[in-house]
Amino acid sequence: MRMIGLALLLAIASPLCAAGSALDELETSPGYAAADLPAVPDVAQDVSGDIVEAEQYLPPDNDEPGFEWPGVNKGLGEDFIYMGRTPAFLRASPAAEDKLALSYGKCRLEPNTVYKVSARPGFTGRQVIVALAEPLPGCHFTRGYIYMTEVSSSSAGGLCELPRTVRAFMDTLAYSEGTGDRYDYLFGFTTFDSYAAHPHVAVRSGRYLSTAAGRYQFLSKTWDALAAHLGLNDFTPPNQDKAALELVRRAGAYKLVLQSDNYVNFSAAIKKINKIWASLPGSPYGQPRHPVSVLWENYRSNLAKY
Repeated sequence: MRMIGLALLLAIASPLCAAGSALDELETSPGYAAADLPAVPDVAQDVSGDIVEAEQYLPPDNDEPGFEWPGVNKGLGEDFIYMGRTPAFLRASPAAEDKLALSYGKCRLEPNTVYKVSARPGFTGRQVIVALAEPLPGCHFTRGYIYMTEVSSSSAGGLCELPRTVRAFMDTLAYSEGTGDRYDYLFGFTTFDSYAAHPHVAVRSGRYLSTAAGRYQFLSKTWDALAAHLGLNDFTPPNQDKAALELVRRAGAYKLVLQSDNYVNFSAAIKKINKIWASLPGSPYGQPRHPVSVLWENYRSNLAKY
């Protein structure tokens, strides 16, 4: 097995990451069948009059400053995954539970270690799809699945490329939306597997009907406009991160987010984006909202991780 030493990792500007939409060479998991999706409500047959279609403000494009995403692979010249602080496993099966993965095989990955892969990592559900350039000791397969939370960064890019204050703010935004570290949530917390495109599925939860999907709960019309503008050809986690930060930039909040370790800046940033995300304090859409004090405490906890 060939592993790039930790010394090389430290020699490269932190965080070790590279941008780009994921998985050009590897295939993604098969798209979900229609039968696997939540049924689209028939609004025309609902006579209650209570259905409210979710809204999301899309700021127009402008000249506001934003984050300059690095070029592909940051000049590293090879694709990689960098493992997090805890032991993890490459699984031959995308089974969600370890006890199921045992039936299909799994191989240990060392913490804080960079592994070379033969193609840019891809994504399915909660997991990263990788093809190791060389086999692990005693492992009979090289292509497999790793939980996203076990990977610190990779050549697929995304959150790990951002300054720590911005990354912590994005984590807090996901906390507010109820998605946490999950990029595969539909509105109402049902899930999807394929990141080939925004699911475009309308889900009824309570009195609300929404096409929101992903970690940042993009409505389909919001995503379609952003994807066309940014040239995003899939709904993978790195592209979701880019689109969410584009909304922050368009709202004129990026400078505040960059300095969001100051409470005044943090709360001012929230005010600038609360027409985009319904869960934020001051949002006009009538959905449950978090107090800014709760979000601030969550932000401080997130910042401490980085």
